[in-house]
Amino acid sequence: MANLSCVKPPFGAIAIVSVLLLAACGGTGSNDSVVQTDSVIGVWFGQATTVDGGQENVVIAVSPEGKAAMFSEASRDTLIAHGSTSENTFTSDDAMLYPGANMTRHGSMQATAIGDSLDGSATVSGSILGFSATKVSSTDDVSLTDIAGNYTSSWANDSHTRSFAIDIDGIISGSDTNGCLYSGAVEPINGASALFNVTVKANVCFEDFEYEGLLAFGVFPFEYQNAINERKGIVIATEAFSRAYAFRQFSPQN
Repeated sequence: MANLSCVKPPFGAIAIVSVLLLAACGGTGSNDSVVQTDSVIGVWFGQATTVDGGQENVVIAVSPEGKAAMFSEASRDTLIAHGSTSENTFTSDDAMLYPGANMTRHGSMQATAIGDSLDGSATVSGSILGFSATKVSSTDDVSLTDIAGNYTSSWANDSHTRSFAIDIDGIISGSDTNGCLYSGAVEPINGASALFNVTVKANVCFEDFEYEGLLAFGVFPFEYQNAINERKGIVIATEAFSRAYAFRQFSPQN
């Protein structure tokens, strides 16, 4: 992947959720060297294999708290893992895949960051899902004020639409065409710009749920509404406490 010497902040192409690459160029003389620290923490955009052996664009987010998520806008497949970070790696033996039909599959996940590249795989029900991604970088720290706005997404041939708002305090409110009402909150994560913890509560549905997971903010170039998205937006990847259902969404910022 990337072969870096004196490093300037890289540009991300799977955004997730931004990773900070810290690089220092050595002193003077013929023994000049580069001390480079790679970090798996942050938001990435790339490609992943599917259970059926295809390829899809994904956002990957990894938090310093040991949470990771991988989301595809096309299939809505979502992988959520709980594990640990060590230097430039993330490992988990507790990963759940949530396909579009809401069924879950238990598995594991490993990822390694080298420079601005992230590579790894997840194993679920005997299927190996490989992925490769590039950091989605941000020149400034992203605050709750930046993500405040209105968000709408549709799926199932546009028959299902969900709309909600995030205010400057991180409070979520919204609804969908099935009559569900949503509330919740977004909280910053120390050391992870553009990546947030999020809680979403769904009420007045066929059954009420509470979901927890990650929210990533950035420009995610999914193929969206017959064009490549170029607007800032959010990716939410959360799971219910029962680990039977997921709440996931990609929405450009309105």
